[in-house]
Amino acid sequence: MESEYFKIEVEEGVARCSMNGPMMNAMGDKLLHPMMEGLRSVLDSDEVRVIVIRGEGGNFSVGADLSIMGEKMDPTLLANNMRAMGSLIYELHEGPKPVITEVDGWAVGGGFGLATASDITYATERARFYLSFIRLSIVPDFGTAYFLSRRVGLAVAKELALTGRTIDSEEALRIGLVNRIVPHEEIAEDVMKMAGKMAGRSPNILALTKRFLNVGHQVDLQTLLDLEAHVQALAVLAPEHRRDVEKFFEKRAEK
Repeated sequence: MESEYFKIEVEEGVARCSMNGPMMNAMGDKLLHPMMEGLRSVLDSDEVRVIVIRGEGGNFSVGADLSIMGEKMDPTLLANNMRAMGSLIYELHEGPKPVITEVDGWAVGGGFGLATASDITYATERARFYLSFIRLSIVPDFGTAYFLSRRVGLAVAKELALTGRTIDSEEALRIGLVNRIVPHEEIAEDVMKMAGKMAGRSPNILALTKRFLNVGHQVDLQTLLDLEAHVQALAVLAPEHRRDVEKFFEKRAEK
């Protein structure tokens, strides 16, 4: 599914998903539903192995469309939309496909949450992160409280959420909110190169590796070690493993 407000390009297993909505990619009627339909389509597609989410127009997303908030907001509609988007956020984070977010300009509110729901976050030097919820007398959504505390630690997460102060890309990198800063002229190419390399790996191993990392802090060490032993014994039987081992020795012989 695609619209003028949410564009999807699939190239060699990578789905490049671009928000292109009005008002700095605000998640209003024009963007939210096309985005949900588009993300659902790439999550369900066998052709897609890696997902990249980004924003057009020099910004990632400023989150909710404030023009329909306040007295104009229908609480029932809001709850239904949040449940639908929450289901997608869960699948992006917990599902088998690696997700990369490419943040240029502002990532605000729900846009902040979407950026941190990914497995890897790259940012440009122009990126700005702003948890606006406290200033609007609403609570963090899109899983922000869950993802933020796991990235930066509980104390820093509380400070950012309770004060609503803006942080730039350098601070975001220092506290662990983003993985890397890339010049805005280069980030699109760099992200696609990395995504392409990941898409060339075994989809099963990508999924299992992501799953191990997601649950590693939720189980005791012995349970994780037992899981590793069971899974690894099956992984070495796969043709992808044997192919990669052969390539390793071929490259070493060439040196």
